[in-house]
Amino acid sequence: MSKLSLISIILGVVLLGVAGYMAYSQQQSLSSGVQIEATVESKEVTMDSSKRGDRYTPHVTYSYTYNGTQYSSDNIRPGIGTKASDTRTAAEDRIDQYNVGETTTAYVVQGSPSKSYLERESSPLPLIFGILGLFLVGRPVYKSVASQF
Repeated sequence: MSKLSLISIILGVVLLGVAGYMAYSQQQSLSSGVQIEATVESKEVTMDSSKRGDRYTPHVTYSYTYNGTQYSSDNIRPGIGTKASDTRTAAEDRIDQYNVGETTTAYVVQGSPSKSYLERESSPLPLIFGILGLFLVGRPVYKSVASQF
């Protein structure tokens, strides 16, 4: 087995581990979310330019009180990352329902009240990392087995 194949397998295993952790953490947040009222403090869409083009990310900052303590957050969905869009309009549509100064429904993670989110929607990142990890592990193994025949 070549060094490149070994590196691919190791990287694939690491990505599978990260995907597993992300999926577990996200599921824990979704299953233990307690519905509360939150006040929208601000909302905006930011633009990031890269070689692949412009990406627009929606941001909503909100505050809430849980068990007598005041918290602030900007998580739209549980887990890591907010879904970026190819157009400003698509990103604005994601946060159009939130109005500054108004109350909205949020979800607080039981046992970690500083963690909260607005949408009970899972992120596709664990799935993407898992598929990439499987590819990186499977490709060298497949090539190794196929070369024996």
